[in-house]
Amino acid sequence: MKQGTWPAASDGSQFSSFNLGRTTTTTTTTTTTTTTITTTETKTQNPCSNFLHKPRRTRLNPTSSSSSISISNFSLLPFDILTKIAASFNHPDLKSASLVCKSWCFALKPLREAIFFLMWGKNFKHGRGGVNPNLDKALDSFLKGVYRGSTLAMVDAGLVYWELGKIDQGISLYMKAAELGDPAGQCNLGISYLRVEPPNLKEAVKWLYKASTAGHARAQYQLALCLHQGRGVQRNLSEAAEWYLRAAEGGYVRAMYNASLCYSYGEGLTLSHSHARKWMKRAADRGHGKAQYEHGLSLFSKGDMVNAVLYLELATRTGETAATTVRNFVYQQLSATSRDRAMRLADNWQPLPSR
Repeated sequence: MKQGTWPAASDGSQFSSFNLGRTTTTTTTTTTTTTTITTTETKTQNPCSNFLHKPRRTRLNPTSSSSSISISNFSLLPFDILTKIAASFNHPDLKSASLVCKSWCFALKPLREAIFFLMWGKNFKHGRGGVNPNLDKALDSFLKGVYRGSTLAMVDAGLVYWELGKIDQGISLYMKAAELGDPAGQCNLGISYLRVEPPNLKEAVKWLYKASTAGHARAQYQLALCLHQGRGVQRNLSEAAEWYLRAAEGGYVRAMYNASLCYSYGEGLTLSHSHARKWMKRAADRGHGKAQYEHGLSLFSKGDMVNAVLYLELATRTGETAATTVRNFVYQQLSATSRDRAMRLADNWQPLPSR
């Protein structure tokens, strides 16, 4: 199969840093009252020339502090600052940021290339885009994105290293992404510290907390588990339940199930059967097997036999063996027409999106 769009190893520039090169001539004239700064730029080949601003003449008060001076030349930003700003940008963010000015357009070129390699890596990992699954090519693509500074590529490359059993390499990439402020990298780093032998619980909680406060739902769930079980932190049921609830509201299905249990037993949350049923159904509708079993039992207790069989059947298909016996009992109570209807509903059922 021809794969002409696959970038060869020699394609593209090899970047060790962002290209911030810019030739400028600065003339400064000082008077007793004002300072005039004029910046003149040489003409260069620029893919964003249609979006450039003309050089501006800025009048500055010499008595004002340097922190109050506004200069539109973003190439003055240090490399590490620009990296922290843009390393976790996705494709739409990069496209928008590249239109800000010529300096950003050039500076962000490595990250735009990184997104290209990231997409190819995902194609090779999952066998999409007309290519067969190939973990080695996926890793190679992700690492090219890592080389260009993308935290998204760091996280995906770290995942592949974990799948290959190369734990140290995976943790190293998670650390790089985490230190650049990427919530997914922080979450994966925290989970890695929980799973390594021996576990580093203090570091795990630290990074999970950082990712949780940034709104990462999976990290919020993992942090809640640590608080619930007293792993690396003092056991705190109220705080655990709060993080379960936040993760549930963020779409994390396991957290929906646990939030339901907290409401059911009044553990960390005020006892509320209505809230418990709400979160149990949400988890069930997103494919959580235990939630489907529990929700099926609830429907059976209410006399909704057809939907009870539906959810019990779904739970059975996920491997919940306890649901099988109850499903068979309820199934026998139905007419032939109702049985057929329940099975058709189960066959056509699709889970709602979740994280």
